Amino acid sequence: MRDQKKNKSGHAGVPKIFAPYFVVAAARLGIPTETLVESLPFAFSWNPDESERLSYTEFNSLIENLVTLSPVSSPGLSFSRFPIILWLEETIIEAQPSLRRPREILRPAEIVLSQTLAPLLRFETRIKADSEVLMLNWRQELFSDPVNDFLAEMLMTRAVELLRTLNPQFAEVRGVKLLRSKPEDDSIYTRIFQCPVEFNSNENSIILGPQTLDFPIPSYHKLLRSQSRNILKTVLHSTLSSYNLAASLRSWLETQLLREEISIKQAAAHFRTSGRTLQRRLREQGVTFQQLKDSVTLALTKRLLLSTSESVESIAVKLHFAERAVFTRFFKKHEGVTPSEFRRSNSSGVILDA
Repeated sequence: MRDQKKNKSGHAGVPKIFAPYFVVAAARLGIPTETLVESLPFAFSWNPDESERLSYTEFNSLIENLVTLSPVSSPGLSFSRFPIILWLEETIIEAQPSLRRPREILRPAEIVLSQTLAPLLRFETRIKADSEVLMLNWRQELFSDPVNDFLAEMLMTRAVELLRTLNPQFAEVRGVKLLRSKPEDDSIYTRIFQCPVEFNSNENSIILGPQTLDFPIPSYHKLLRSQSRNILKTVLHSTLSSYNLAASLRSWLETQLLREEISIKQAAAHFRTSGRTLQRRLREQGVTFQQLKDSVTLALTKRLLLSTSESVESIAVKLHFAERAVFTRFFKKHEGVTPSEFRRSNSSGVILDA
């Protein structure tokens, strides 16, 4: 394991405000909130003070526990799709509205990410034959191996997706290289990156076509159209300032839904309010009771599919679906695949259910 050194400056560590986002996103992967929070070596809070920071040792523990508890084989790949990463991108682009080419995003991305998750991040490029190699480097000695692997997967997956999103016509991604060791089942990497993936490499890098970073970004792109002028901290704080109810409800649903079907009336009674008031307060936080319930049901489904040998029918019954067909439609609507297909593509060993 790499040394878990702690920078002794007054600005060392990761802003503690990120911890709730990792916990919430982990719940969407099927990781019980209470289990993850109880495993942390620091006092977890939903609304940390702006000045509070996690030491790198504490941040390592947060991500290591998340990786250990995750029913998904490569959680870093999944985290690239969560809103916090999209907010980072929006902040980067809004910081310099004149950005017109992917190459021009690299420097502001370094600055924002170095101030948050990856200290002293550097995007470096070099020409190799008829390709251009984009390398991602950061102070890896501050993090443990699992955390460095997690960060590499999250940042590189998002980098590839962003390039393809900003300019889908010209985003030629020829290959990906990862420092991490090759997992037993690497099919998910090829499926997500949609190109050859090399493990045990000497760098984290993306192999691009010769002009991929220089083709202009279409002016109509939604990321450049955004009217928001909030900086990242404002976005984080404004969301977390009212997150207690939704987070508490999610945590309660995680324990209750495996025991019984829960209605909004039951949830309101538990939180000593009326159903109408509960819905209003949740709407103020940008979510509804049904959305929260569906999200927790989906997370529980993933956990049961990947950590047990229970049949799909049994899981459907356990999660209070009237029949397998209804359960399958629900899962496919949210994940794009059936429960059986999800189990096959994410299980590293024997297929548990046909």
